[in-house]
Amino acid sequence: MYFPCARSSLRVISAGLRFRNSYSLAKFATQVEPVADVADEDSILVRDFIYSALYDEKQGYFAARAGAVGELPAPINFSLFEGQRDYTQYLDSLYKQGGSSWFTPVELFQPHYGFALAKFILQTHGSVNPLRIYEIGGGTGTCARNILDYIRAHGPRALYETMTYTSVEISGELAKRQYQKVVTGDDNKKQFHVEHRSASDRSGWGPVKKEPCFVIMLEVLDNLPHDLVYRETSDSPWMEKRVVDRIDGEWLGTPLEISKPLQDDLISRCLQVMRDGKTQNKSILRTLKNTITKLLNTSELLWVPTGCMKLLETLHSARPNMTLIASDFSILPDVKIPGEGAPLVSSKQGGVNRDHTSYLEAKGHADIFFPTDFSVLQKLDQHCAATHGISGAARRSSIVNSAQFMDLFADTEESLTRSGYNPLLEDYSNTKMFISTPVGGFTF
Repeated sequence: MYFPCARSSLRVISAGLRFRNSYSLAKFATQVEPVADVADEDSILVRDFIYSALYDEKQGYFAARAGAVGELPAPINFSLFEGQRDYTQYLDSLYKQGGSSWFTPVELFQPHYGFALAKFILQTHGSVNPLRIYEIGGGTGTCARNILDYIRAHGPRALYETMTYTSVEISGELAKRQYQKVVTGDDNKKQFHVEHRSASDRSGWGPVKKEPCFVIMLEVLDNLPHDLVYRETSDSPWMEKRVVDRIDGEWLGTPLEISKPLQDDLISRCLQVMRDGKTQNKSILRTLKNTITKLLNTSELLWVPTGCMKLLETLHSARPNMTLIASDFSILPDVKIPGEGAPLVSSKQGGVNRDHTSYLEAKGHADIFFPTDFSVLQKLDQHCAATHGISGAARRSSIVNSAQFMDLFADTEESLTRSGYNPLLEDYSNTKMFISTPVGGFTF
């Protein structure tokens, strides 16, 4: 939530951290553990532990801390700042004053970020009725409000009158906040709807709809559950990591991590897609790392984006002709959790952030968010479209830096400071955008 100027914002790489290599030695550290003799009913997969820690209705991070997603009282007037220093100090004061753990880019750069998305949608969709937009993990509703406002002001009147904008939100509290923000009086009342449910649950989407539509996911991929696998050498079989919170019916004070032979089908399928197939944009770092691992025959600890694969399978089966717009973090700084693709686990108390050394410490009070390997995302999208898409239509996808997208579609003059520094283009340098369309759709 799904979901860069001050380190205290958790999700942001500041100017001083922007080029820091996030792939520290800790990320490739491994542990050799004996396989504990634990009954299957006494352990759960890592993805299930993470899902509960983030989304449990009573104790999950987003259920218990709807205010973790920050909401600005008013749009920022960037022309009031002399330059980067003034802007950074202003954001730092925002974090210290409130209890929010982070502000999303669409929140900080409102309405310009949302307007850019709306302009892209209008340019891609044209004036043909109807227009169907879905947003997954809509946060405070800022994105939806900005997009609807832009289409009402700049799109054909008939297009706005007949369009629908559906927010699919797993947090009940955030769903309420979205509706209150987006629907004011009669504005957007006919167009905007909120569905409180998990977007990964296929049953919630109802019958297959083959009409073109747009699916927006801003800072959603980073909070999707992942699994963790391990193998001693490149020739060894993969082991799945599981979390134990009780033994012989007795609850443990602190959860434990164990290894079991890989048997989960979703993990196996996701691993196969990650390791096989072609992609338009290969990850040089991943290719180099895999080559070194094979040459040295060393152990591997790998985080597997099974939550992402499950969501893409659901979307492609339910809305096969969607245009997918996803934005997220490609790099995270100061990650202390071991494993390739490991998450940053961070909590905030009294305005002070604490980065944890274990995901097992996250029990509803800490955020767990992962970097997105966009080359893997591209592979998963292509695979899920081919195997789960009803229409069987081929897909075309692009990976672009957020600044490149904003330079094309945003009114960048509105986010300039007096010195010429432009945070919309120069901050969040660790974010990328993924655009996936049916063949014949928009390309960069």
